[in-house]
Order: sequence, then C-alpha cells, then structure tokens
Amino acid sequence: MLTSSRRSLLKKFSIITSALTLQGCSNRPSTKSLVKSSGKKSLNMDQLRKDIQGVHCFMVTPFLKNGQLDHEGLSRNIALHAKAEAENMTIVVGGGMGEIFSLNMEEHRKMAKAAVSGAQGKLPVVVGACGGYSTAKQMAQNAQLAGADAILLFAPPYWSWIPEYDGGIIRYFKDIIESIDIGVVLATVSGHKFPTGGEKYWPYVLKKLADLPNVIGFEDSSGGISMGKSLGSLVEERLVWVARGEGHALHALPVGARATTSAVATFVPKACREFWQQGILGRGKQMKNILDSRINTMAKVRSVKPGYHVSGIKVALEFLGRAGGPVRLPLRSVLPEDRLKIGDITKTHAEI
Repeated sequence: MLTSSRRSLLKKFSIITSALTLQGCSNRPSTKSLVKSSGKKSLNMDQLRKDIQGVHCFMVTPFLKNGQLDHEGLSRNIALHAKAEAENMTIVVGGGMGEIFSLNMEEHRKMAKAAVSGAQGKLPVVVGACGGYSTAKQMAQNAQLAGADAILLFAPPYWSWIPEYDGGIIRYFKDIIESIDIGVVLATVSGHKFPTGGEKYWPYVLKKLADLPNVIGFEDSSGGISMGKSLGSLVEERLVWVARGEGHALHALPVGARATTSAVATFVPKACREFWQQGILGRGKQMKNILDSRINTMAKVRSVKPGYHVSGIKVALEFLGRAGGPVRLPLRSVLPEDRLKIGDITKTHAEI
C-alpha cells in the first residue's frame, strides 16, 4: 500500500501553493485499494493523478554479463529511492531508456514485478507497454498483475496513407485501456512517420480518450507547449501533462505541465525535484540554474561519446555499486577507455 499523507494539503490548496510546503513533507497517501479476485486492481484515479505529478524517473533495465535480465538488480536500484523516501518521484520502467523493445514477454513480466517489489508501496510505478496489439495488451496485463499503478502506453506506427487509419488507432488504444483497471499514461512519441505533438493528431486522440476513467495523463514528446495548451481544461481537470526531458520542461512546467521525465533522476533526485518545484511555480531563472549546475553536469555521462544515452547511465550505475550491465542491440556499448571518464563524472556529480 502507498503510505500516509503528503497529498492532504492538495484538498485545500492548489498544486502551486502546495509546492511551497513540500520541502517538509515526506510521506505519500494511499492510491491503491483492494485487489479484485480477477487480479484487477481498483485505484482512486483522482489521487493517482496527483501522485504522478513530479519527476518521472526513467530507469534503465539492468542485464547480467551473460545478457540475461537482472530483475533483482532492478529491484535493488529502485529500492534505493524507496528507502530514501524520495519525494514527488514516479518510477518508470520499460520505457525507451528501459530497452523495452528488446524484452520478451517473460522478461517484461519479471521487470514489472521487480519494479513493484523495489518501490515497496512508497513510490508510484509506471510500466511501459508497446508493440503490436496483442503484445501491448499482454504487457498492460503484466503491469496490472504485478501491482503497478499505471502503464505508459506507446502507439503503433502511424501510416497516414491508409484511409480511416485514425479510427483504428483510437480503437487500438481504447481496447487496451479498457482491458485493465490501472492508470494509463499515453506516450505521444513520434517516429515511423508518426505525427509529432505539434500537429493536430495527438490532441484529437487525447480528447477522444480522455473520458475513459483510467486515462490519467500523457507524455508529450513535441518539445513545445502548443499541444498541452490546446487541450485546455482537460490538462487542469483530467490529464497530467508530462514534459519529456528537462529541456522541454523549462518551457512546459511554467504553463501547465505538472510532471517531467528524467534520465538522471536516479543519480540526482533532489536536484530534479527542486527543478520541478521551481517549474510549477513559474520560476524559469531558478530552473535554469538548477539544470545547468546540478542536472546537466550529471547528464554528461550520456554524451561522452555519441550513442551512450543508455549505456552511459549503466556504467555510471556500476561505479556507484548498483546494477547496470550491458546494453542490447542496437544500442552502443561504452568503450573501455571511456568508462573512467564516466566514473569521474559520476563520482563528482551524483547525489546518491
């Protein structure tokens, strides 16, 4: 169960006011209730929308030297944050950072269980679901059966040249969403000719799906603010707008986004939380200072060489005694001569 009540003030004050007082809060309320006999979990979606506001810590998926999933290592990595009672943090596994497209179904199931176990009921857990219809649906069910709070649901490729394909995409989302009782955050990721958030497609999709009770938010990969702003009151009342990365959050948090993703929150959780707090208060200058001096300095582990965006994180984790391991194809491994450079960055800038 998610414990006690860091969110009680939200019943009386707006999130902007509550951000001023979060410095002294250390506990979270319960969003979970009884598990049904079917394995489906009944959640308070309004409370869950509040709980996932903050920093979405995207975890890498650790592998052993033989390439097998290190689910125990993942659980330990997450438990570090749970034991520290990290504030305003949501754990996300099986995203792009988590090499979800390399996982088979059994590995995905074990990953989801490991994440929930590591979070110990103290942090919300979001599990990625992607792929073809049956694959994404099974991943969504894996997440629910593991006890996760929500899924991050990726879209299939968008083929604009197929007549009425928009309707098929809506039905794809709707059927998967209605197959589970836990929350759903829609990943508006572009690629494979999929329209970006700056076009009209995603607002149309989100408006169509917003009435489903367990749709609680969207991860915005547009890099801009037009999509979030175009949704109007839906962002205030129904959908948590999640900015993708700190660069996007600089612009999106002050105008209505209420969460941001981070690749390095596992190393600098306090800096990322303070960055988010300043963002929802509209303090752009303070955000920039925190980003430049405490977050981007740590993020350099990802750019020692091109292609180290995941492998650099894993090597940094290993320097701290945590689980990392190799990456799977097509990702690039860190060269031996670059490991010490990553280690030096990590020892200098990691908070935990």
